[in-house]
Amino acid sequence: MAARLITYHLKSPEKADYEGLAQVLQTYDYMQLSETCYAIATDEYPKDVFEKLEPFIDPDDCLVVIVLSRFYMAHHDKQVLEWLEANV
Repeated sequence: MAARLITYHLKSPEKADYEGLAQVLQTYDYMQLSETCYAIATDEYPKDVFEKLEPFIDPDDCLVVIVLSRFYMAHHDKQVLEWLEANV
């Protein structure tokens, strides 16, 4: 299984459908890395993941989906590091 990094910035959180965004993320095996940054385990192309999330953001918001690779360094909680080791 591969992994994707998803990061977003809701410039108008009161207008965005954050619940919808969260529900899509929770359909994956995921790990929250920070307030608006998640890693998900999936073999889907970034474009496919992006298209699932895009309906829940406003045009002014930011959304990025990136392929994660084994070439990373991390200082984080044990649970996050174990998830990354198992999924990236």
